[in-house]
Amino acid sequence: MFVDRRHFLALASVAVASPTLALGARAKGRIEQLTGIGFDDYPGARIRIWLPADYAEGARAFPVLYMLDGQYAFETDSDGVNFGVDRRMAQLVASGTLQPHLIVAIDNLGRDRFLQYMPESIYQEARGDLREGLDLELARHDGRPLQSNALLRFLTTRLKPFVDENYWTRPERLHTAIFGASMAGVMAGAIFVEAQQVFGRGACMSPNWPLYDNRFIDYQQLLSIWPTYFGKLGAPEGRRLWLDHGTEMELDAGMAPHQANIADRLVALGWERGRNLQAHIYEGAGHAFAQTAVQMDELLAWMLA
Repeated sequence: MFVDRRHFLALASVAVASPTLALGARAKGRIEQLTGIGFDDYPGARIRIWLPADYAEGARAFPVLYMLDGQYAFETDSDGVNFGVDRRMAQLVASGTLQPHLIVAIDNLGRDRFLQYMPESIYQEARGDLREGLDLELARHDGRPLQSNALLRFLTTRLKPFVDENYWTRPERLHTAIFGASMAGVMAGAIFVEAQQVFGRGACMSPNWPLYDNRFIDYQQLLSIWPTYFGKLGAPEGRRLWLDHGTEMELDAGMAPHQANIADRLVALGWERGRNLQAHIYEGAGHAFAQTAVQMDELLAWMLA
């Protein structure tokens, strides 16, 4: 399994920051691998679905949570360094906090993860040093094109219709959620904006809004690009969006002004903090997985309520 630099930072942090990930009862339910459906030029990309314990009863339809970086979705994934969403979902359901959801985990493309999760619409708007920085990142991928628009098409025209046709789901947008962390958090935000007629719940955990590469350059253009981009959402219409970041490490600390600008823009459009929008800052927390022990339950309980 390939892990890029940003994910290495996250995985290294979790080993010391999130020992509670291993605690709690094992999730009840089962995981199935979807077959006969693949991501464009990567037909072998693994896609799995978690079905809660009472799914087999067939008495109702279920909302669906779609997760990027699917290699880390479930409690048995990646040698225990994961989001454990199946276990967390089962526990939140058992406590009466949430109704059960189906969970669809979509693996990333390994070394092509940046190509998969860098929004093409943002690349097209980039100018000057921002465009140069993104082109440098593309050059590290041998000049291969971005794949994010292909991922958007795949999610909306192939994967979601496949899941809705073959499983008992509630297909409406307010019952369909998207989640991502780090660079996948950026792409989860892009999916929430660009496929807003499909996804009505979204969560961006430690999203790399500055689009940091290994030089950690701050691009001023992004301070205006991101709020304008999220302004495309318009009024909330019952939707919910979760944003968060920590304060430790250079990576998460740099997310603060971008999150504030996005949140302010949405509030101006009628998104109410606490009702439609959460913009959390986890003081003392690190990046992505390092926050998961505390934050993931809060994120799920609010976004999917």
